[in-house]
Amino acid sequence: MIQTRPNTRSGSETDNWRGIRLVNAYRVFLAFAFVAASISGRGPQVFGQQDIYLFGFVAWGYLVLAMGFEFLLELHILPFRPQAHLHALGDIIVLVLVMHASGGPGGGIALLMIIAVGLSAVLLGATAAMGYAALASILVLGETMVSSLVDHEERQFAAAGFLGFALFVVAILVATFEQRVQRIERLTQRKEKEINYLSTLAVQIIERSPNGILITDPTGQVDYINTAARHLLAIRRRDDVQADVQVVAIDAPTKLRLRDTHPMLANALQNWFDGKITEGIEYDQPHRFRAEFHALQTELGQRALVVLVDLSAEDARVQQNKLASLGRLTASIAHEVRNPLSSIRQASELLADSTSEEERAELIPIIIRHSARINTLVEGVLDVARRPKVQPTRIDFTQWLAEFVELHRLDWEANAVVWQAPAKADTACALTFDNAHLWQIMDNLVTNAMRHGRSADGVTYLSITCQIIEPDTVAIRVCDRGPGLSDTATHSLFEPFFTTHVEGVGLGLYVSRELALSNGAQLYAEAAGNDAAGSTGTCFVLLCPRAV
Repeated sequence: MIQTRPNTRSGSETDNWRGIRLVNAYRVFLAFAFVAASISGRGPQVFGQQDIYLFGFVAWGYLVLAMGFEFLLELHILPFRPQAHLHALGDIIVLVLVMHASGGPGGGIALLMIIAVGLSAVLLGATAAMGYAALASILVLGETMVSSLVDHEERQFAAAGFLGFALFVVAILVATFEQRVQRIERLTQRKEKEINYLSTLAVQIIERSPNGILITDPTGQVDYINTAARHLLAIRRRDDVQADVQVVAIDAPTKLRLRDTHPMLANALQNWFDGKITEGIEYDQPHRFRAEFHALQTELGQRALVVLVDLSAEDARVQQNKLASLGRLTASIAHEVRNPLSSIRQASELLADSTSEEERAELIPIIIRHSARINTLVEGVLDVARRPKVQPTRIDFTQWLAEFVELHRLDWEANAVVWQAPAKADTACALTFDNAHLWQIMDNLVTNAMRHGRSADGVTYLSITCQIIEPDTVAIRVCDRGPGLSDTATHSLFEPFFTTHVEGVGLGLYVSRELALSNGAQLYAEAAGNDAAGSTGTCFVLLCPRAV
């Protein structure tokens, strides 16, 4: 059974720890830049132009803060979001102080503030980024107002306003972009899971297949081999091989060459690639199997899918079916022979004790009749066992039917059979069939109609027609107007030894169908009634190849 793993990923596994580490690395670099500018005095002129001492103090404090954040990241003392909030809050406060020490919201300080808010949007999402944008705007405006009141200097209120607006715009844009990236990432992960699931499913299905599966390149290098193929080719892995067993061992399927394990199969594969063979080939060593070759076009080039069908299991099933059929046949023969043998034995015992000619004259025909029945049964079984030899010839059915009717006319008149000639004979109805087989089939079908197709008045109304139903097929129909077929007879009609007549053996229809199949024809039965009145009767239809 294929089982999918439940989604047990916690929130910490979905947090962007890699992103926060990169942000802190940028923070450390920025802090070092501030410290270097405060020591050397060679940074941008805006840095510390209002209060150089405050700028130096803030620069060193920012460096200590960045290193402390790195320490927290290494120890994982705090969860992701609290740490991200601390980082964003620290950046905003430090940059506001740097802005105050550098003369207000202008130049590169404003750009650093925008970058800080954008990074908070990446780490914490749109809601938190909007909050920090509002906080940064308030602090920038507050710093501008305080500086104007304390220092009595004209401050850039317009620049502070534009900076606040820019912070909100950047927060929205970055958050929107980040959400889109996250959706794409989630979609990619879902597609990856689906692909992994389908790949795992396909591999497990192939591994559990009863047939061996090999995928090889034109040189015979095996790309994949399943368990059934290893068994059929007697291939074992190194850890499965015993010292006293002579089999081919492999460490991995990619190290296997087909020529090293089964040279005959490798030669057949090469011949198949060269177009010399197209059908499957059977092998008896090391196990009995049949190899079938199929072409595959992959990104790595042309490959061959080799299917190894285990014939030992198929042979076992065939043998089992043969034994079952033989058992049914033997039981049927025993059942059919038992009754006449019992009658012959009883008549023989009575004949031995009889003293009058009248008793002997009555018992001897009984023995002869039942002996003839056993002989008929034996001949029928021999006909079934004997494979028919087919000698097809062109038969003009109209001419053949006239001869068949003329030969049986006297017998039909004596047995109350009314022959109904077709209203319009199809003179183009010619078929390719063995003449002797056609006579035997038609004799069996007519005899079956005489036994089972009598109407209520005791007369058998018989009709035989031929019709071209397709350009290459003709249909011969033998119909009666009897009581029709029961459900039991419909399902068992062509089974050997099935009969509902006391004098029947149950092999006539079975032999007829076997003869039809030998001639490439089909024989089946259907109800004759197809009109609104629902007329009764049975039709046997023989579909034969049409003669050109």
